[in-house]
Amino acid sequence: MTHLKLAEELPGHVGLPILGETLDIISTQGWGLAKNYQKYGPVFKTRLSGKNYVVLVGPEASRVVLQEKADHFSSYLGLGPFMEPIFGRPMMLQDGELHRYTRRLMSPAFHSRAIATYFKCMQHEVDRCLSQWLERGIVPLKNEFNQLALRIGIRLLLGVQSEHDIEQIEQWYGTLVQGVFTLLRWDVPFTTFGRSQMARRQLRQLLQDIITERKRQGHLQASQDVLGLFLASVDAEGNALAEAQIIDEMIHLLNGAHFTTATSLTWALVELAALAEWRERLRQELNQVLQNESLNLGHLSHLTQMTNFLKEVERVYNPSGVVLLRGVVKEFDYAGYRIPPGWGVIVAQGLTHRAPDIYTAPDHFDPDRFAPPREEDKKHPFSLIGFGGGEHICIGIEFAKMEMKILLATLLRHYDWSVTPEYQQLRSKKFPFQAERWLQAKLQIRQ
Repeated sequence: MTHLKLAEELPGHVGLPILGETLDIISTQGWGLAKNYQKYGPVFKTRLSGKNYVVLVGPEASRVVLQEKADHFSSYLGLGPFMEPIFGRPMMLQDGELHRYTRRLMSPAFHSRAIATYFKCMQHEVDRCLSQWLERGIVPLKNEFNQLALRIGIRLLLGVQSEHDIEQIEQWYGTLVQGVFTLLRWDVPFTTFGRSQMARRQLRQLLQDIITERKRQGHLQASQDVLGLFLASVDAEGNALAEAQIIDEMIHLLNGAHFTTATSLTWALVELAALAEWRERLRQELNQVLQNESLNLGHLSHLTQMTNFLKEVERVYNPSGVVLLRGVVKEFDYAGYRIPPGWGVIVAQGLTHRAPDIYTAPDHFDPDRFAPPREEDKKHPFSLIGFGGGEHICIGIEFAKMEMKILLATLLRHYDWSVTPEYQQLRSKKFPFQAERWLQAKLQIRQ
């Protein structure tokens, strides 16, 4: 029998007393773990806010945590203290059977039949957004994609169509998410967190009013938005999701629509602005698939090179974040160490995505790595997990992919663009997110 070492014997650096490496990891959005990975290898320890964590890198580690031994870990204990004050307790923070039950009732809203009904709205908002860019000249890229993704989310997730209501929700939501990044969490009016909590209460009340009115109107089964389908969904015994749960889900889904999609689109445009070969390849593919027709839902599945391009964006830029956090609820063994309950686990998918034993020249942006015969992500399950994996994989993944393909297809077909700062200046940045606020784009009609 192999002797297992105690978790305390893991290599690593625990940082400052109490705080540990919290400030470094938060300030770098997880990329600060890269130096520890280079020094200690794919299994090491750290400490965040007084709690011990084991950091795991590699597809096998991701498979163990997200699939094989998923019941040994808690999403709530990993993310709850950080996220619950802002987003409540959505499915992402649930565990075990409760998580599976909630996901079953939410799934009809993200089934392919439902997703198909969202195409027209997405295309309308994309056309509207790009035409406004053209009029305005130079635009702040990430901020514009944040706004686009949020507007699509408000319309298709909440079913809100009034321009006044959309603008009000945008304002409240912008205030709400500012509270995510505050360490001083006092719910008083003069603090960022206090203003965030006020916006949260206003959003919740608005959503409650919308739900009450939607139920009064009836015909929920015919809904063409996520909120209506959530309200219509029932289990075999006729039980539905609680209204408070639905409100938490809607607020959190807005965050996913707003954050991950906008990040992916931002870096997709940066890469395409620099890579003339890929602009031309994707345009040729579009011409072959569309054959002078207007873009429709059926075309999207045939854009295989665009699919590979977006996979590479997912690999390099990790739209949902560089790390996944879990709390350990059952002792588990990994790499010769015994990790006890009470510890945390950091699944460092951003580092896995840069592992040279999985991806050839991992620092090089190369969408062809996902095309046959290479298909580097298929050599090991859980090699590409920008949207998570296992039971907790992002429920809106197809929603996000459709939105991104509509935007790229429309842009490539009708426009040319440039991005500043120049690509080489951006590639010199150690962490991609450090450059996002400075990115600007200029659009022009293709000749």
